[in-house]
Amino acid sequence: MSMPAENMRQTQTLADLLQGVAEAPRIPVAGIASDSRRVRDGFLFLAVQGLTSHGLQYLEQAKQAGACAVAWDASTGKEPATGDIPLLAVQDLAGKVGEIADRFYGHPSERLDVIGVTGTNGKTTVAWMIAQASEFLGRTCGYLGTLGHGVGDIEGDDGMTTPGSVTLHERLAGFVEHGASTASIEVSSHALDQRRLDGVHFDTAIFTNLSRDHLDYHADMPGYFASKARLFIDCAPRHRIVNIDAHYGMRLAELCGPDVVTVSTKLDRVANGRPFLFIRSVVATEQGSDVTFASSWGDGRFSLCLPGDFNVANAAAVLALILMKGAPVDQACDVMSQLQAPPGRMQRVATEGPAVFIDYAHTPVALEGALHALRAHCRGRLWCIFGCGGDRDRGKRPQMGKVAESQADEVVITTDNSRSEDPAQIVEHIRAGLLRPGQAIAIEDRAAAIAWAIGNAAADDVVLVAGKGHESYQEANGERVAISDFGVARQALLVRGGTQ
Repeated sequence: MSMPAENMRQTQTLADLLQGVAEAPRIPVAGIASDSRRVRDGFLFLAVQGLTSHGLQYLEQAKQAGACAVAWDASTGKEPATGDIPLLAVQDLAGKVGEIADRFYGHPSERLDVIGVTGTNGKTTVAWMIAQASEFLGRTCGYLGTLGHGVGDIEGDDGMTTPGSVTLHERLAGFVEHGASTASIEVSSHALDQRRLDGVHFDTAIFTNLSRDHLDYHADMPGYFASKARLFIDCAPRHRIVNIDAHYGMRLAELCGPDVVTVSTKLDRVANGRPFLFIRSVVATEQGSDVTFASSWGDGRFSLCLPGDFNVANAAAVLALILMKGAPVDQACDVMSQLQAPPGRMQRVATEGPAVFIDYAHTPVALEGALHALRAHCRGRLWCIFGCGGDRDRGKRPQMGKVAESQADEVVITTDNSRSEDPAQIVEHIRAGLLRPGQAIAIEDRAAAIAWAIGNAAADDVVLVAGKGHESYQEANGERVAISDFGVARQALLVRGGTQ
């Protein structure tokens, strides 16, 4: 669905693009890029400070690629030698990239109802369900997040939950070009902290939850929360929907004021005068849950085809959005009953044998929620296959082990994306959280671990393969090796059934 910038809009001049930012000559600009590898003939290169290097270090590469001009961040870089193209010093350029990108792509977010979803867990499921629900309601919707981006057909991801500012505005412009009226995007704390959302006009912001994650990047949980809160405060959305089941949701709702739409799955919750949608009962079924609710727009009931209380919470946020946007209760309930799980989010591998689910759960809270959800559907033993990523928050590793041991009957520890770390060391960090470390099976080869567990599970067992979800690779020692949890599990089930 992506397309070159020059196909999206008419060529602008550098002076128009940088009006109010820097004095610039009136030369045509065919495109913009903050990554020198994406520069093409006639592009403006935006040289800003990154996490490890400054864009000025790639000045020559940008010029050789055909850059017509370079705007560089004078707040963080040293003046380069005079070149044969305009070199424009801009104070705090990093804080103006979003404005420049929004201007270049014709202010696409002003032509869309942009819905931003943030939280530790549930972002992908909620954003995906919003895109589905919008289509059921006759509104063409673009999706952008962990699974990729697109309108209808989803292309491969950009390597980040929320891409860089230039790419983000390009994607939004692409949605407009494809006739979308709505955009559902996942918003990460990193993106908020690094101002990748600058220049985006949000119609609605949705908060799912907050639990321990990314503390290798954020100093502590208050800092992590402060980054998430920026979507609701600094980005100034027209509407705010906040799940208040836990402490940080309650705090955020207080910051948002009396018009925030509050969502909760706690059965005894009261509204306190604010718009609300509260779950009143949940009955587990073979396929998911039957759910009743009360809301400011009326009461109702719907069937959800996704297992787990956490998916009820995800669905509640989506339903609140649909009702807030004016859909009648009966129509909204009908839409909710049609929603399906996104790839790698409690995704059932549909073959004979034990029930196998693939899920992206990679935090203690998410893993506990996934296992708790599947316990209600398990007549035999509940298996958990998981690992932890390398070069990331080490403190959550023993916590993940503790959760797996307490919630599952059989624990198989394996690798995730070990990156530059020794997989054996990661396994030992996980074991440190176990009360009975000798009872857990450790198989470093992820494919072998999945196959072993499925091969040894009984027909009435349930197997959760957690941590990587939709991802089709495993990263170790600077290389990515192709592997799909879904594909490996499906093959193991076929082998078990004797069909291969």
